[in-house]
Amino acid sequence: MPDPLQNMRHVRCALICVEAPLDDAGMPIALPRIFGKPAIFHQVKQLQRFGVSDIIISVDAVPAELPHLIEQLRVDGNNVRLMRSNGSAADAVGFQHPFLLISPDIWVDDVSLQDALRWKSNSVGIVDEEPANNRFERIDLNRRWSGIAVLEANFLQYSTSMPEGWNLASFLLRHALQLGAKEIAISQKRVTDGSLLKISNESEYEKVAATILSAGHELGVLESAIGALGHRLISPVSKTPWLPALVNYAPIALSLSSAGLAYANFPGWALALLISALCLDVFRQQIRSTEYFSKSKDYLRIAGQVIALATVATTLWRGGQTLSDAIFLTAIGSGLILMSHMAPTSRLVRLVSPLTVAILLIAGFAFGALALASKVSIAAILALNIWSLWQQQRTAGQLNSN
Repeated sequence: MPDPLQNMRHVRCALICVEAPLDDAGMPIALPRIFGKPAIFHQVKQLQRFGVSDIIISVDAVPAELPHLIEQLRVDGNNVRLMRSNGSAADAVGFQHPFLLISPDIWVDDVSLQDALRWKSNSVGIVDEEPANNRFERIDLNRRWSGIAVLEANFLQYSTSMPEGWNLASFLLRHALQLGAKEIAISQKRVTDGSLLKISNESEYEKVAATILSAGHELGVLESAIGALGHRLISPVSKTPWLPALVNYAPIALSLSSAGLAYANFPGWALALLISALCLDVFRQQIRSTEYFSKSKDYLRIAGQVIALATVATTLWRGGQTLSDAIFLTAIGSGLILMSHMAPTSRLVRLVSPLTVAILLIAGFAFGALALASKVSIAAILALNIWSLWQQQRTAGQLNSN
């Protein structure tokens, strides 16, 4: 079967140039980190996600952690290699196909990366000479290098003639320009909105972190607030080997406990544990995002969602509803939540989530009106879905009239 991305991905190789920080004695020290892992880890994972399977990491000096990190990145048939930028000619022969060149401390978002992977060979991304671009490498009075280029495979062979003290990325850039490489203008908007970053301080690594966490996720209002808190905890948790595993299994353990308490007719404790499980699951999803598992099938989360539904149905049943009514109310509520997630068009609709419903249910239980709270929740979600659909049709009608 043909690859549906074949026409989209022109480049499947990449050279990432890394400038390892040095201590006072000139020895390499730890690389800059995001979420407890070197920033280079996230760059490689991003490239691999878009089909770049042959990657060389070029360094002047090798930090002690880098060889082990490269072994971790050699997964699913991906080829990740280490090259000394001042190495021999044998080291310089690396690619059989055009490759993406990435300058040190450059971060591009997914959209910009996909665009670059479609460039033809010998193309160099250029940004204008503006104050906002003063950290990008200068080419001349009017142009600066964006930090990304696509070069022919044989360009690495030229590195054997690189003068001492030169940066490999800069050397390859100059050589490409001398050979008449095509210049591709990068929109200034991509610099100002953070799609293209020249990272030089911790706050900009935080911007990259936010990009990693937000990729592919549309969180509800309450979940976003919890995620903002969880963002601060990811780095310390990631540095402790056993904590990520604990966070991975804690939500399902809490969900199972909540189902047991619901069956034992402790509805308040059951709903409290369910809320805890849903909150912790937000943090769990953030951890998975930093490990780049978010695209894979998450069977633990699916199991947790099924158990959460069982907890709600059991709580309603033990609270006085017939078993059929409890199952019916739970099914209707979950279906309406799924509908609201298909088109989260406003902040108001984004209030709809399993966490919101669980909070409404425990509030209803506290006031002795659990059954009423469940029915009010369903009515409110239905009203929000109808309002959202009406807003969409109204907007579409206005566009058609124009």
